[in-house]
Amino acid sequence: MYEGRMDVPDGLRIRRVLEEVYTQVKDTNLEDCAKLNCFLCAKGGAKNCQKLHEAVVLLPYELDVLSSLGVRGFPEIEVCGMKIGYVPPHTDCPFNVGGWCGIHGRHPIDCRSFPLVPSINEAGDLVISIAVGCPAVPTWEFVKLWVEVWKKLWEVVPESWFRFYSGVPGSPTKPVILIKSLK
Repeated sequence: MYEGRMDVPDGLRIRRVLEEVYTQVKDTNLEDCAKLNCFLCAKGGAKNCQKLHEAVVLLPYELDVLSSLGVRGFPEIEVCGMKIGYVPPHTDCPFNVGGWCGIHGRHPIDCRSFPLVPSINEAGDLVISIAVGCPAVPTWEFVKLWVEVWKKLWEVVPESWFRFYSGVPGSPTKPVILIKSLK
């Protein structure tokens, strides 16, 4: 939220950033999950244990990017005039294949950046938190990478999406980084 920013999605700018992220950012945290044999966040998980019950919330126009990669079938909802993919908490992901992600490598940014969770506070500041229920401890490189990605997305994604995302129930989080709004 930069000075003079309107809360109208600029689809072309958002798509460009999303395509850049999908092309350049690989899933760097999966190794930790595999070492722990933990995919609690996989919305159906590989183990019959306590799941995190996270929602999956796609960014505006992320459905288009995923569709171009051959991924179809995310449940859709409308948020402030934007069509987004959404899998509510306590609902298995339609791409769960035996506890594993059936679209890994083409999976949403929300999943790629987990356990880092973006939100927005009342002042419009971007807050990056960590889900405290995730047993994987992300590396500092992972944290730096995804903070930069979320900052870039924060510049182009409408504030109304961040407000919606911030209100979706999920696991408890602990704030790690605050990026001040220029409002």
